[in-house]
Amino acid sequence: MDSPAQVLLIERFKSVIPSCAQPFISDIKDLSPNRNCGFRAITEGLGVHPKYWGEVMRGLMNEMDTNEAWWRAMFNREDPHLYDTVGSKLDWFNTVRPAPETRWFYVPPPPHGYLVAQAYGCVLVNIHGNDTEAYFPLRLGLDMISNPPVICIANWGGNHWINIKLEGDFPMSSPDCNWERKPQREALEWKTHSEQRLSEFKHISQA
Repeated sequence: MDSPAQVLLIERFKSVIPSCAQPFISDIKDLSPNRNCGFRAITEGLGVHPKYWGEVMRGLMNEMDTNEAWWRAMFNREDPHLYDTVGSKLDWFNTVRPAPETRWFYVPPPPHGYLVAQAYGCVLVNIHGNDTEAYFPLRLGLDMISNPPVICIANWGGNHWINIKLEGDFPMSSPDCNWERKPQREALEWKTHSEQRLSEFKHISQA
């Protein structure tokens, strides 16, 4: 049974979660709003103590550096300076103190979302209001990952991020409209794997 404190926390943040996903809530983590909360929310979703948020930033930076040509071409199709902008935001993992606003997690998070999904072999779900955005890996086949995690985060109050744990096959919207022209062929199976959730969300949205 949920503790009274946990019940109150869920009730407090329920308004940012689509009604169709609310029955699947098992826990919500309101991580310290210390300007690193977006990365802390993702760290929590990976099953790692949030204090290691800097290591997650390091992982995303390593992914960008290792496959620079690929990410630079992808990001810079949207904005000729986007790759360098994202890199400068992530190059903060050696600094313990709270990051300045220029280093915060993106709102919304397409660049960071794709990096998280690719670097950690997961699905990142950004929940906002009555909608969700899913970010799948772009260059990683599903057959290379056993039990891939689904990490759910939500923005609260403009610059504060929380981690939401949803159990079961909760409805989930499709990735952004550009996703299918970006991934390598083997990554397309991530969407196929989530087809039930995507179809259910689409059905609910059109009802």
